[in-house]
Amino acid sequence: MVRGSAAGERAMSFTRRSILAGGAAALVSALPVRAERILPASGPRVVVVGGGWGGLTAAKYIRLLDPGIEVVLIERRAAFHSCPISNWVIGHLRTVDEITHSYVALSERHGIRILHTEVEAVDVDAKAVVTADGVVAGDRLILSPGVAFDYTGIDGWNEAAARRFPAAWSPGPETALLRARLAELPSGGRVALTIPPSPYRCPPGPYERISLIAAYLKQHKPGSTITVLDANQKIVSKGKIFQAAWDELYPGIVDYRPDSPLVQVDASAGTVSSDFDDVAADVANVIPSQRASRLLHDAGLVPDGATWAPVDPYGFTSTLAADIHIVGDATDQTTVGKVPKSGFIANSMGKVAARAAVAALTGNEASPPSLINTCYSLVSPEEGASVGAVYGYDSETGLLQVRPGSSGVSSQRSATVALQAWDWARAIWQDMLG
Repeated sequence: MVRGSAAGERAMSFTRRSILAGGAAALVSALPVRAERILPASGPRVVVVGGGWGGLTAAKYIRLLDPGIEVVLIERRAAFHSCPISNWVIGHLRTVDEITHSYVALSERHGIRILHTEVEAVDVDAKAVVTADGVVAGDRLILSPGVAFDYTGIDGWNEAAARRFPAAWSPGPETALLRARLAELPSGGRVALTIPPSPYRCPPGPYERISLIAAYLKQHKPGSTITVLDANQKIVSKGKIFQAAWDELYPGIVDYRPDSPLVQVDASAGTVSSDFDDVAADVANVIPSQRASRLLHDAGLVPDGATWAPVDPYGFTSTLAADIHIVGDATDQTTVGKVPKSGFIANSMGKVAARAAVAALTGNEASPPSLINTCYSLVSPEEGASVGAVYGYDSETGLLQVRPGSSGVSSQRSATVALQAWDWARAIWQDMLG
């Protein structure tokens, strides 16, 4: 899996060298140690990049649909860390261990070959993945590398700023870091949180985080506040429910400022700034703008000047390369349809891509895609709200559209939804990893 700017820069420099050498195939011959082919296939094979919500689901469901197709899953992390529910860790409701799960069942129960290494490039013509350990080739590729963070529009951003203002938007060390900094916050302290322009991963995620931080401050840090600079003109998802919860549960704690994109930071002063305000904070959480992973850009799977990877949503195949599927947050909504960048959607995309890949390798027709999304958000440790929809393929537009009568949002926050959220998380983790 390639996520974030550091991994992105490694992939970018590698691909520039490949371009100079005449492409990825020329690079293979130029660097025989890196280009050594590993894990030779014994039959039809799909190589999956990324052990997150989309990639895991695709890998498992290919094996469930046709055990005769070999699957190689390439993921740099040794364990799965869930982005959904990570806000609960930051808000001191759950621990990092509770959102961390092993990949072992995928290999032991389903025969998936898992390679834990860095992905450096994708050769779309050869349908091969260049890793730090060598080249893994397949008959089809399913790419689910997630998003990259884009800090280019923020003046003053540097390594010191990255340490001072963690994103905690990919679960892992920064999740634990933000949790710890909240614990160290003095009473009467100030937290700042910035929200990027939509689209970004998990639309209601920042607002759930605001709610759970506010709840923590209310209970453990008397007199403390959280100031929010939101680049969007209003709350992107479940707006009325979140706003009502802030007004009723956290009066004087949440200071929400819409239409206030982050334009500058000062790491030494701990300040985040919009065009209108300078906010000095004891703890600051900068959630940056997002785009498709650098891996996809460098592979030519994102058009020049574009942000996301275009796909045909019937099987989530790339519109720019044959036999390549792209699933998850990196996909372009203008080619998919108005579906959110959520974990549940990535899970659904993985299943659709798995069916399409198996159909292609067995000479069958893929069935029309159907996706489901339910997104649970806590507004307090005890109450939550949900939004959901079912999406089907519209042959006239070539896009996914909400099926009539299938969508809905909670009319109010409730304890029942909060309980359902944890049950949903455990069930979908089992669906992907069990």
